[in-house]
Amino acid sequence: MKSEKKIIVVGSDDLAYQICLLSMATLQVKEVYLIPSSTQQDNKINDLQYASKLFSMSNLKIGTEKDYADAEILILTAREPKLENEQESDYIRRNILLVRKIVNQAMASGFMGLILVANELNDLFTYLVWKFSGLPKYKIFGIGTYIDTIYFQKLLSETLDVSFCDVKGYIIGGRDSLHKSAAWSRSSIGGNSLLGLMMDPNTAISQENIFEIEEKLSKQDQINENVDLTVTTATAVLKLVQFIITDEKAVVPLVHLMDIEEIKDIPLSIPVLLGENGVRQISGLNFSETEQKKLLMVAKEIRSQLDWIEQG
Repeated sequence: MKSEKKIIVVGSDDLAYQICLLSMATLQVKEVYLIPSSTQQDNKINDLQYASKLFSMSNLKIGTEKDYADAEILILTAREPKLENEQESDYIRRNILLVRKIVNQAMASGFMGLILVANELNDLFTYLVWKFSGLPKYKIFGIGTYIDTIYFQKLLSETLDVSFCDVKGYIIGGRDSLHKSAAWSRSSIGGNSLLGLMMDPNTAISQENIFEIEEKLSKQDQINENVDLTVTTATAVLKLVQFIITDEKAVVPLVHLMDIEEIKDIPLSIPVLLGENGVRQISGLNFSETEQKKLLMVAKEIRSQLDWIEQG
C-alpha cells in the first residue's frame, strides 16, 4: 500500500540524487519531489527523471516553491561546495545563506512538515533551521550519529557473536569525530547490560574487547573523513524516512534541540523516538557520569560555534 505522504528532497549534490533514486526504488510513495538548489548538474536531474519512468512504484517530479505547502517531509542535503583554500568560516557563512534562503522559501509557501537535515553540517544547521523556520523543535532533526551507531552495534554483534537484532548501543555527541563517544552505560545484549555482562566470567566480552571496539571506532572515523559516504548516508536517510512513514517510533540517535544543565536549545545527537510526528525525547534516559560530562563539554563547544555564527 502506497503512502500518501509527500516527500521533498532539496539539493543539487550526489546525496540528493541518491536519496531520490533509492526512494523511487524502495519507498511506498506515489511521488518524490526534487527541488534543486542550483542548476549546476541539470544533466543528472534529466537522468533521474528518465530513470523514474522505469519504476512502477514512484515517480520523480521536479518541484517548485509552491510544492512546499503540502509536503510532509523535507530532506535537506543542499550545501555549497567548498572552494580551494577556502577558510572554514567562509565556507560555513556561504552555506548559512543557502539554507536560510531555502527555509525562507519553504515557510513563505506554508510548509508545516518535518525537516530532516542530512548535509555534513547537520548539527549546526539543525539549530539554524529551527531559528529560521519557527517550527517546533520536534519537527526538526539531523542525521547525527545514526550511521556511527549502526557501525557500533555491528562491532558489538561481531564481538559477542550474537544477532545484530539483539544488540543495543549508541554513539552520542556531535558531528565532529572529537565530539562522538560510545554510550557504554546504555549498551545491552538481549536486554542485559553490557557493563554487567563484563563482570560475568562466562561471557565473551572483556575490558580488552572494549578497548578494541573503541580503537576500531576511532579508526573508522579517520577513514570516513577522507571517504565519500554518499551511498551510506542516502541509505541511512531512507531508513529514517521509513520510520517516519510507518510511524515506527524507533529509538535512534539523531541531532535535535535539547537542554543540558544550564545550556538550552543545543543540537546534540542522543537517542530519541522517531515517528510520523517527528522526534520525542525519551524520559528517564540517563548516561554515566563520565558520559554526561563529555556531553556537557561537547554542548559548550557547539554553543561557542553557534555564538560565533549568531554574532555574524
